[in-house]
Amino acid sequence: MAEKEAHVFIVWSKGLDQRKRIIKDIEQRFEIVQCIDTTWSKSKFSENLSRFYGENLPKNSSKEKHCGTDTFLSVIIWDNNPVYELRETSKGIKPVNINMFDAKQLYRDWTGGGHKIHGSDNVTESRSNMYLLFGIKYEDILNVEEKNIQRNYEGDLVGAHGWDSLGQIFEAFNELTNYVVLRNFANIEDELNNLHPDIDVLTDNKRLVADVSNGKPTYKDKRRVQHLVMVNGQKVFFDFRFVGDGYYDYKWQQQILTTRVVYKNMFVPNGKNHFFSLMYHAFLHKEKLISDYVVKLISHSKELDLNYNNRSFLDFAVLKDLNSFMMTNNYDYVEPRDLTVFYNTKLIEPFKDIVITTDRQNYERVRDVKKFIKKVLKKLGIKIGN
Repeated sequence: MAEKEAHVFIVWSKGLDQRKRIIKDIEQRFEIVQCIDTTWSKSKFSENLSRFYGENLPKNSSKEKHCGTDTFLSVIIWDNNPVYELRETSKGIKPVNINMFDAKQLYRDWTGGGHKIHGSDNVTESRSNMYLLFGIKYEDILNVEEKNIQRNYEGDLVGAHGWDSLGQIFEAFNELTNYVVLRNFANIEDELNNLHPDIDVLTDNKRLVADVSNGKPTYKDKRRVQHLVMVNGQKVFFDFRFVGDGYYDYKWQQQILTTRVVYKNMFVPNGKNHFFSLMYHAFLHKEKLISDYVVKLISHSKELDLNYNNRSFLDFAVLKDLNSFMMTNNYDYVEPRDLTVFYNTKLIEPFKDIVITTDRQNYERVRDVKKFIKKVLKKLGIKIGN
């Protein structure tokens, strides 16, 4: 017999005329843990709906009008005998919990068709639903002793009005996403003291981490990955790098995520991946080697018995270690999709033939022209801003 699962039904406000009938049927099929009359603020309803469904839904979207924006019913249940089969869903044919799926389809028929009823199809979706709605962890619901609780809840999705701390964000990431903080995690709280706090994250689902964090894109260009997140009333910028974006070889990105380790309250790359990804970033993503990176690489090299010192960087001999790591693991040097990330082709020309995209060639020509103009204006004593 399969282990029990926790799931969520939502009866949106325009489906509540069937409330009693639906609850009665749920009681016959499942164990009800909580029935929660849930109210979102009108000003945040569209944003909440978008984050909940992982869609870009504008204010007053057809889905919002169809579901209704008044108080809705959330029902958290236990399915004591989950069964999975393939079903045709809005996202194609996939394995779903048919007890939940078939009940959801029935309740949709009762409410006149459409999507006035939501039901989680699998544990991953259920975990996300419960945490985003109420900040409840999936395992906690599985272990509750008191059931059939009736309560009211007035509140938007977690993070809708910002976060109290970075720790709170990482708790949400830990529950719902697959990610690592790529670097500078040892003293990550110090980022909040910087003028422009910046945190680099790698994930296999950029949309998910953006939705969970309630991060807002800072650029219209979809190749840019910077998102603004409010933490304790402060603007914090997250770069959500993702598998396949060319920041690192996609095989390496997958390996970094697969072998991640826990550090304090977050996930980070293991020692070797952290060291070589930091070296790759310092050499490949920067026009010039910055002293801060030299200090960090010397420090971390001791953990790998490489024991670098300042002289190790004078002739860039350390690049041989990086290239050996890349070759051993069959990783490639790749051009970043984000054009604002520098791609230092000169350093890797000894190791491979470089071909860059036309978009990057054009971008770099424009950048070089701007740099030249700035130099000329500076010589003329003309101020050009920050």
